[in-house]
Amino acid sequence: MKNSIHISFSYCKYYKKQTSALLVGVILFASLFTGMGGLFESGKNAALENARAEYGDWHYCIGKDAGKIQDVKADSAGNGYKIEKKGMRTVCKTIEEPFAIEFVYADSGYLDMMGRNVVKGHYPQKEREIAMDIQTLQNLGIEDNLGNQVRLDGAVFTLCGIMGEMPEKLPQLEGEFCQAFVSSSLGFGENASFFYLKFEEKGHKVYKQLTSFCKNFGISYSGIKRNDGISRYIGGERPGQVWEIIKTGLSYKELGLPYIWGTINEDGQLTETAILFGVALFGVFIIYSLFQVSVIRRRSQYSIMQTLGMTDGCKMGILLCELGSIGIAGYLAGCICGNLAAWAIYQKAGRIFILRDQRRHTGVDDAAQKFGVAGLPDAGNYQIGWHTILWGLLGLTIAVIVISGIFVCRMKKQPLRKMIAGEVIKHPKRRIYSLKHNNLTGILTKKFMFSRKGSFIGILLSLSMGSILFLGSYYVTENTRINNELVFKADDGLGSDIQVLIQSDELADRIPESAVEEMKSIAGITKLHPVRYLLGEIPLCDGALKWTSYYAEIADDESFLPDTQIMEKYNGTAVQAGKEDYLLKVNIYGYDDAMLEELKDYTLSGEINPDLMRKENSVIVKTLMDGQGNFDGIDVKPNDKITLKTVSSREVPQEALRFQGENGWYQSKALEVAALASRPLAKVDTYIGDNGKDCVDIKQKIYGEFRLSL
Repeated sequence: MKNSIHISFSYCKYYKKQTSALLVGVILFASLFTGMGGLFESGKNAALENARAEYGDWHYCIGKDAGKIQDVKADSAGNGYKIEKKGMRTVCKTIEEPFAIEFVYADSGYLDMMGRNVVKGHYPQKEREIAMDIQTLQNLGIEDNLGNQVRLDGAVFTLCGIMGEMPEKLPQLEGEFCQAFVSSSLGFGENASFFYLKFEEKGHKVYKQLTSFCKNFGISYSGIKRNDGISRYIGGERPGQVWEIIKTGLSYKELGLPYIWGTINEDGQLTETAILFGVALFGVFIIYSLFQVSVIRRRSQYSIMQTLGMTDGCKMGILLCELGSIGIAGYLAGCICGNLAAWAIYQKAGRIFILRDQRRHTGVDDAAQKFGVAGLPDAGNYQIGWHTILWGLLGLTIAVIVISGIFVCRMKKQPLRKMIAGEVIKHPKRRIYSLKHNNLTGILTKKFMFSRKGSFIGILLSLSMGSILFLGSYYVTENTRINNELVFKADDGLGSDIQVLIQSDELADRIPESAVEEMKSIAGITKLHPVRYLLGEIPLCDGALKWTSYYAEIADDESFLPDTQIMEKYNGTAVQAGKEDYLLKVNIYGYDDAMLEELKDYTLSGEINPDLMRKENSVIVKTLMDGQGNFDGIDVKPNDKITLKTVSSREVPQEALRFQGENGWYQSKALEVAALASRPLAKVDTYIGDNGKDCVDIKQKIYGEFRLSL
């Protein structure tokens, strides 16, 4: 073994050019591989930490069987699980006026998980003490001064503490309500208790730990609520069966490969693995090609040593030591260089590596709303991808062994005489080409190119892999850039820095024109785009609505239930009026000319021309889109006529938005469709959401057509 090590190091010193080239190749491969792994790891970590801040630092909430686990302690472990944090929230009472408020008693674990620690004052200790966050106090019209009186549900409380704000997106999981923290001695009784758990994330997957925990305490899964905001990052969801996913995708022609890939790759892990695997394969080709040159030049020396008694095992040891030493040195240097380069890139443009929420859903809180310009998550600190480094080291070790074995086998098949002479295995027949050919350039080119077909094929494969990686990376980067720009525009109009809106679904609530004019005069505002909004209804008759299963109200699917609030306030988003006739609720937007110009990026068919829209009295229709990006859910095309119905004035009762009231409450207009678009630029989700059909018009023309002061 010592002789093998000595010979291998001697070769490295003597053949400096080949050694340097191979070392540089390994460094470049390791830099690219580990650097990309670090960027992916940093993006996932930033997305996870952002999700913790938005949804709370918990994994599961147990309500039905909370009494069985009240004695469970934080940092406790059992068979197959380990609890990192736990907390309890007890709802004493819920009131609806002046708005939805929960009287809650919570322990320190819950407050820590939700980031609701006491900012000022102290947590309620006496029966008539109360603590709230600033937002709730502002909604109640109470100043945030300790000692102020708070009157709720006929009872008077003393404000003893100011709490941290509720996680921004927690209401999406638990409902829209505010919390008023009270003492456990308050005599309101006990409405319900909820037990919150956070398992250790570095060990087993969280879902497996939950399974073990439930078995240990005899808890039913039906009473468990999952934190969907962070579950996809820590393995908190029940794993799907890959074969069932593939079978479903192939069984329905409208699903196909996009469904299979999107479902399996829901957390983005498959894409990252494929990219890293491609880089690794490219690196192996580089190492093999460079090392092959070095081995071929020393083939005669190996044959002489073999004549003197060197075995195949010794040759294998020499090659392993040589390639292994270069590989280890290059991989360590590449890890350092790659992570330094990735750190510099992440400091400049770290946000582009943060995972977007790719969950498939039909709610209004889509990816554009989650990650718009105003809500981009912080990139955080760069994280070294230790798992990627270890997997890369393992892969490099296997590659070194396999490559060394290949060269030993190839030398074993060659006769010693030819190896000593430095000759190749196969000799073509000697022929004189100059007798029949005047120009020998083509012949010489072929002879040189195909003298070693294996080397030629290896070079072609290396160049092909490099081209695929380069073009693929450019394609992904360019499409990501374009997609992000479109998402930003779609989220808040024109990529604006500030949105001013009233979070209300009342007809009377609006921003007056005088306020808009006043905002235009504020110093520092370069552009301001007011958006008008109405809720309307359009009829689709004679089978014009193709996707009847798109709307829960008419889907005839017991597992697909409509939103209860939308049903109560607006009679649902879709109503069946006949055998193949339907009435759809629509959002009606009014844009200025600049926003209509930006909307052209989302045009599916037709033409967006503000001047022509005024002349022809036409509108733009945002059509339906399914999970696979199809837009053929309704049979409406440019130049078709639609009948748009909306309220006649803002003074009509709120129940008019159900579109079942008196005829005098409504007005209808026949309008021509100018174009179809895939999405609007401004979104109002306080009424029916933005998952259905929309109509976009010019804001001045909306005022003229419907004669409403918007």
